[in-house]
Amino acid sequence: MIGAIVTGTLVGDPVERTTREGKPFVTATARVTAGEDAIFVGLAAFEPTAAARLLQMRKGGTVAACGVLEQTTWTTQAGETRTGWRLTASEVLTAYGATKKRRTADGGEE
Repeated sequence: MIGAIVTGTLVGDPVERTTREGKPFVTATARVTAGEDAIFVGLAAFEPTAAARLLQMRKGGTVAACGVLEQTTWTTQAGETRTGWRLTASEVLTAYGATKKRRTADGGEE
């Protein structure tokens, strides 16, 4: 288990889903710069606040998330083994949240 903070750009709109037990969660994929390359990290937010923040975002938005980072492995239909990354987010930070906090601190409306 690796504790991590990941910052990247959403490659699609977040999707609200439900576990088999009926608990809601939100998933998304972020493109994360890694030197001159990029990797794609799947995000899953089960915590209500983190899920709500992620759900407010849209494709192209910048997101920072912290939580548990895991390497994943799967086999394609062609039989090739692939690896990827998944972050189970306990906290999600967005520009939307920062702007809202700043506006409230300045005495403006929420």
